Amino acid sequence: MGRRGRQRLVLPFILPALLVYTIFFVYPALSAFWVSLHSWSGFGNTMAYVGLGNYKEMIRDSLFWQACGKTLIISIAGGVGVFGLALFFAGVLQRKLRGAKFFRALIFFPMVVPGVGLGLIWQFIYNNSWGPLSGILQLLGLTVLDRTWLGPDLIIPSLTVAVIWTYVGYYLVILLAGVDKIPPPFFESAILDGASDWRMFFSITLPMIWDVLVVAIVLWTISSLKIFDLIAATIFPAPVTSAYTITIYIWSQAIGVYSPVFRLGYASALGVVLLFMVVIAFGVIRFLTRREAIEY
Repeated sequence: MGRRGRQRLVLPFILPALLVYTIFFVYPALSAFWVSLHSWSGFGNTMAYVGLGNYKEMIRDSLFWQACGKTLIISIAGGVGVFGLALFFAGVLQRKLRGAKFFRALIFFPMVVPGVGLGLIWQFIYNNSWGPLSGILQLLGLTVLDRTWLGPDLIIPSLTVAVIWTYVGYYLVILLAGVDKIPPPFFESAILDGASDWRMFFSITLPMIWDVLVVAIVLWTISSLKIFDLIAATIFPAPVTSAYTITIYIWSQAIGVYSPVFRLGYASALGVVLLFMVVIAFGVIRFLTRREAIEY
């Protein structure tokens, strides 16, 4: 079968996925960009065309830039924490340990709970009046270390800790799937050569799961820029501006926090910028992580 014949064979299998992708992503993205060129409350059929007015306003919007900075903090610091712990647990759990499956399930458990539920759990943990974190510090006589965890100064670090705890299990499972595909003879040869467990991890495991690690980092970058439910529930009932990430700020402009706002045009412009942030981050990661694939 020639190349043209193979293309005709593959095309019917691609078209359904392409159709779904067009309907549920391409069309909404183009519609959001069109709405972002208008001033619109989201109600009624009349939209006032403002061109790039929403984007010009965004450049002068200090809250937008603050939200960008806090989103990047959660994404970068959270990524370091998530993958640092995921790689550590992967190195430990790749060994034949009793109860390894139990610990793997335990670490993954937060991903089973809805984000809103996790946010309420962390709101309870961080509560200074009756939360366990402040209670333990007081019980140990470390009251001096107690802080207003969800106050303006510590709310982003507190949210970052919550995000790390929530997502580390998910990326651990992805990395362990990559570890499981490594042929055992590699480890057997290293053991015969006297290599330690951690030497095997850095010399064998990490290089051979590099492609899996890169995919996991891309998935984390995309999801971290779009985290909403966990953050919104943790800072419930209404977020202060010090807790605004891009997604929370979009929500505040599209709907409102304490009172209705309904600036769907401006919120759509923020969403378009968020989409470009995701695309740029993906391109940068792929560029920085390029290397020759290891074949075995």
